[in-house]
Amino acid sequence: MRVLQLIDSLEIGGAERMAVNYANALHQRIAVSALCVTRNEGDLKELIDPEVPYLYLKRKRRLDISALLWLKRFITEHQIEIIQAHGSSYFIGVMVKLVTPGLKLIWHDHYGKSEFLTERKTVVLKRFSRFFDAVFAVNEKLTLWSKERLKVKKTFYIKNFIAEALPFDADFKISGAKGKRVVCVANLRPQKNHHLLLDAFKLVLEQDSAYTLHLFGSVPDSLNAKSLVERIEAEPFSKSVFYHGTYLKMSAILPHFDIGVLSSDSEGLPLALLEYGQAGIPVIATDVGQCRAVLGDFGRLVPAKNKEALVEAVLSIDFKSSKIKTCAEKFKEKVKQHYGEEAVLNELLQVLNRFK
Repeated sequence: MRVLQLIDSLEIGGAERMAVNYANALHQRIAVSALCVTRNEGDLKELIDPEVPYLYLKRKRRLDISALLWLKRFITEHQIEIIQAHGSSYFIGVMVKLVTPGLKLIWHDHYGKSEFLTERKTVVLKRFSRFFDAVFAVNEKLTLWSKERLKVKKTFYIKNFIAEALPFDADFKISGAKGKRVVCVANLRPQKNHHLLLDAFKLVLEQDSAYTLHLFGSVPDSLNAKSLVERIEAEPFSKSVFYHGTYLKMSAILPHFDIGVLSSDSEGLPLALLEYGQAGIPVIATDVGQCRAVLGDFGRLVPAKNKEALVEAVLSIDFKSSKIKTCAEKFKEKVKQHYGEEAVLNELLQVLNRFK
């Protein structure tokens, strides 16, 4: 089998990280596993296995003929049979399929606003979906949506998976009292609702000033992200909130923290949740997207946009309780068994074999 992962960017994000994860993991299991980024390289390039065939198209326009021909040559050179096009890269995926006889195209839908699918813009997507041989979706809502709205019968729920944890970085230094270091790994986008998290954390500090909040993630070029960074710097509690920016090797440092949180208004299947589980720390997440199915009874689910529930969940975690430790350990095992590389890749390969 010869598969190409197609993605528009290698900036840090869920879809981008999964494209790299798939390229690296499949490299050990199939004849050819390649990766092509169409528009912008980014930090995630550092994580690509050097043995994975890689192409950067430097695509400047939506319909860039030179980039299209370059991609076609790459596909021919490596005898690619299947393209797994992540997110918005489906456009050039369809274009190259039309000029490459026999090429199969699978669209991988990572849409993060699965709670707001009625607001999703679909005019172009619906026109292009007739050329999809299948759709992979990261949660069950998106799977049903593709079947009903795009009329793609071969739509599969394919879980996100997490790569093997890196060795623990004992030298990484963080501030805060042990047992009260809260971490959130999420890019500063509106649907992640960091403002709600800050509102809740402010109330937490009123009851226990020893807590610290540590934020990791990129800052998109948006007013929301800029206002969030400005707020962190301006608030009276700024000495208790630490924005660390982007960090590629989160699995090496997450065990330093005590509680992992997600305050999102909407999600697909968040990799951060899997990373918290892999690190073995207690988890609090809003009940959106696939979070309930992933977390189950091994963490705390709270309603979206409810800061009081988030405050109560943080303050209720008692590290003297054996239940907290047991739940974290059970969630860690669940992540390994059901969302680890081996488990998900076995499911994926069974599906891909249908398109050979």
